Amino acid sequence: MTINENIRALRLKNRLSQEKLGELLGVSGQAVSKWEQTLTSPDISLLPMLAEVFGVTIDALFEGVQARKFPGYQGKKGELFAAYTHEGGTEEDFRKASDCYGEIILSGSATAEDYLCYGMLHRVRGMRDIEKALYFYRKLISDFNDKRDIHWMAAHQAITNLLTDLGRIEEAVKEHKKWRDTEPDCAWAHVSYSYALECAGDLKEALEEIELALKLDANDCNAQTAAGDLCGKLGRCEEAIAHWTKAYELDPTCISCLFSKAEMFAQNGQKAQAVETFEEILNWLEANGYDMELEGTYPRQRIAEILGEV
Repeated sequence: MTINENIRALRLKNRLSQEKLGELLGVSGQAVSKWEQTLTSPDISLLPMLAEVFGVTIDALFEGVQARKFPGYQGKKGELFAAYTHEGGTEEDFRKASDCYGEIILSGSATAEDYLCYGMLHRVRGMRDIEKALYFYRKLISDFNDKRDIHWMAAHQAITNLLTDLGRIEEAVKEHKKWRDTEPDCAWAHVSYSYALECAGDLKEALEEIELALKLDANDCNAQTAAGDLCGKLGRCEEAIAHWTKAYELDPTCISCLFSKAEMFAQNGQKAQAVETFEEILNWLEANGYDMELEGTYPRQRIAEILGEV
């Protein structure tokens, strides 16, 4: 039990609304509501009045109340913060702490410490959500072991992207290398390991892995696309364009390869080929039912830039 719960129980026992209790105590009904939600607690000066209104002793207000779990923290907000940020914090603990600090900030009375704690509260929440995301990506991979399913393949790249954002790219490289070593005849294992190496900045080794993937399956659109991207970054432009062209032939929905080719042509001063490819993109967008006012803006703008019309 808490004093907050005792106040609610005694209020209901005395058939008082939150507004009426607040009126008797000289506070708002909203203040009473916050007490009962454990967002705040009544000021110590109100305890004698509370006891009088309920017809009990002050000690009775604390009947069954356990010692504070985190006595080192000053005030209720600090306890709520600690309750969530320690290892066993629950979603309910987060909601209570977030609501408490949010109310303080909205009231305009927040201190520098309040802003710091509110930020830290959400940082802890974010880190826990990230670990949860990693768990479900890995569960997808283990439970749905279909190496041709696009979602299964995307989960591997999602893990690499997330670990890269966290500065844990070495973990991603190690994880995908282990898979590549376990299944050396799986083209996608090489593709995933290559992507991790690319994120780690090792472009040459990444390309070597993609080349191994293409030896296993030259008709893998993802491998051809990745090979084009890596060759482009390494300045091997003709090879890049060849790989993107092959990827688009294998999968005519892979419009990103056309964009990559168009930009490569433009970068190399091949204006006619660049304009032709951007026009091909416009035709593809229109044929596939896209909003040309929205999606066609960038290709048209690039054509105008290449032709020197802007």
